[in-house]
Amino acid sequence: MPQLDSQQFYHAVEKSLEAQSFSPLYFFHGEEPYLVQQAVNYLKVCALHGGAADFNFSSYYASDAEISQVRDEVETLPMMAPRRVIILREIQDLSDREWAELEPLFETPVESSVFILVGGKIDKRKKFFKHLYEQSTHVEFKKPFENQIPGWIRHIAKGHELEISEEAIQLLHRLVGNQLTEIESEIFKLRNFLGDRKNIQLEDVAQCVSKKREENVFDLVESIAEGDRVQSLVQLVQLLDQGQSEVGIVALVARHMRILLQIKQGLDQGLAGQRLANYAQVPSYFVQDYVRQAKSWSIKKLESCLLVLADTDKALKTSPVSAHIWLENLILKTCALHKEETPKGVDRSGNSQAALRLFN
Repeated sequence: MPQLDSQQFYHAVEKSLEAQSFSPLYFFHGEEPYLVQQAVNYLKVCALHGGAADFNFSSYYASDAEISQVRDEVETLPMMAPRRVIILREIQDLSDREWAELEPLFETPVESSVFILVGGKIDKRKKFFKHLYEQSTHVEFKKPFENQIPGWIRHIAKGHELEISEEAIQLLHRLVGNQLTEIESEIFKLRNFLGDRKNIQLEDVAQCVSKKREENVFDLVESIAEGDRVQSLVQLVQLLDQGQSEVGIVALVARHMRILLQIKQGLDQGLAGQRLANYAQVPSYFVQDYVRQAKSWSIKKLESCLLVLADTDKALKTSPVSAHIWLENLILKTCALHKEETPKGVDRSGNSQAALRLFN
């Protein structure tokens, strides 16, 4: 059966709705739960269109479900409708025995049902997942890249019948990060905050959205600037606890360091206020915080720190050594910059422009 990307999936479901002919078995998985849930909801609505939805829909979580009951639901004929829809979530939690019990539904799918299996991060090497890949229409929903998030923010806001300014997008992205589920939640809060208004402005985001993530990045960089290894590790753990990946944290800190470097360069050129914010490409709301923090760093130290971050990013993506070891090493090397211009083991042969190109 075919593997589809998200765009192909939505196009295929539109055609299935027109033809009133759906695949009996779908498998959705990936590390972006918002995209997975959107796909599940869309397929459910389309597959149940024109029938008595209340009598023909069931949803289960693998950790709580009796798999024999799930199988019975899939095999039950629809009532006053062309088909039934059954969803089984978190299938990575199924035992081998439970997989074996579901196996006949993969071998001979029930044409009068749409059986949707949903998983998070899965091990594609396991034979059950391989079999499911072969028998189902399956879609993997990957996390969007950093530069795709502003477009997603506009899309989600539009779904709530809201417009959002560019500065508000920048600030929301910086405060919330790349988790689309969290972005959706914050835009829902903003919709309630706005009342009758339909346009989200910078000030609305500043008043309504939690600044915890951004504050933690500021605190981490401040601790590094002071050479405080213990507090740097505490801030690092807090970011991990918020659900940031190791590579994601390195990218966050690197972006922050690039901004500080641009702030330093802008100040050297006599820029201030909105002109400095535009030069450094940051919301004006944050510019004074960056100016204050930039005073703790020399340009040479920022360049060296960006090189350490680039080395760590490469190691996290290619080295078999534990990610936590590389993050601890990152803290040790960057905190060493408090006492020396270039930590041991770092080749600082570049310049400011080369450092700014890192992670771009």
